[in-house]
Amino acid sequence: MDAALQSHLGSNQGGLKQYNENTIIGLLRQQGPLSKAEIARITHLTPQTVSLIFKRFISNNVVIQEEYIYGKMGQPSAPFSLNPEAAFSVGISIGRHQLDISLIDFNCKNLKQYSLRYEYPNVPVVLKKITQSLEKIFDYMSSEQKQRLVGIGIAQPDKLSKWAEVFGVDTNILSKWDDINIIDEIKVIAPQYEVSRMNDVPAACLAEMFIGNGNNHPNFLYIYFGAFIGGAIVLNGQLFNPDLKYTSSIGTIPINLGSGYKQLLEIASLNSLEQDLKKNGYDSKLLIMEKELPTEVQRMFDSWAEQALEGIKWSILSINSVINTNLVIFDGHLSENLLNEINLKLKNLLKDLKWEGTEPVSLEKGTIGINARAIGSAIIPFNNLYGLSQSTLLKKN
Repeated sequence: MDAALQSHLGSNQGGLKQYNENTIIGLLRQQGPLSKAEIARITHLTPQTVSLIFKRFISNNVVIQEEYIYGKMGQPSAPFSLNPEAAFSVGISIGRHQLDISLIDFNCKNLKQYSLRYEYPNVPVVLKKITQSLEKIFDYMSSEQKQRLVGIGIAQPDKLSKWAEVFGVDTNILSKWDDINIIDEIKVIAPQYEVSRMNDVPAACLAEMFIGNGNNHPNFLYIYFGAFIGGAIVLNGQLFNPDLKYTSSIGTIPINLGSGYKQLLEIASLNSLEQDLKKNGYDSKLLIMEKELPTEVQRMFDSWAEQALEGIKWSILSINSVINTNLVIFDGHLSENLLNEINLKLKNLLKDLKWEGTEPVSLEKGTIGINARAIGSAIIPFNNLYGLSQSTLLKKN
């Protein structure tokens, strides 16, 4: 069986109705329209179980029946696809330099998005923009659509209050993040909806899992180049322990620079590059623009990348020695051109590594890019309701 489909094995045991439904929803999102017979074959569920599930799906408008396919052996087949109007979700991504509020449908298509760029996340400014944007989103949605809005997800880095020195602002400004509970603040604005929170990089990884390259891989290490480098691990098509605060916190990995050790966070985060650009009179927005960089900016990027990717190379080897995922997917708040440069440089570095005692990894560039954390924040409620539970035993071949 294709490794990408192994995470879509179902179970016929009692009490796992929700798990089986979520397995099929995930499969339809990954593969596109499928017939009930194809779903039974891939999931190893009995045809009777699949038929019962689809009766519920059709009754609840979860799926849409496509046109019959003729010309194959046997009876004409009727493929089904997910109904984009079956459910909606809102995401709030509170970044160190940008705020995004997004509305997505059940296919994770971005329907509306409101953004605010800033030097640092000031609590009253952020809450005001969130309030205004949610009002606009709710006005945009019909009453029926609002009834099918399953929740609001928040993607936010940990310890925002600790980075005042990095941002060059008064500690009293960012310390206000310690005085509020962001979930409670959003519930005041939208009390009728469930609100849940996740670290920003695992949320970005969710976007890759649901609609990106990760959709085709059950196991991979995810790395995101943001203001601060971050990571996540996917095993059996599920985020590995996303609720544990420091799970997959690759930024803390110590890297030997010859003159001493530094954490990966210190050498591979975009913040250091952005600060260097600022000191030299350049706008960090150049890093996300799809055009050739000024010569001096390209030189600064190359210098940063040389040290950053050397650290990431050893981090990948270290992680792969403990959890062998065989695949690394990376993405970041960078232009496609710069992500392509990273892809080429990191592949060359990994190719020269000695992999004794473990297996070499493949490297893929993510497909979501700059919007990964924003889309991922909106996917959090979908993952809560329709994701696969780590504790559920999968049926064996």
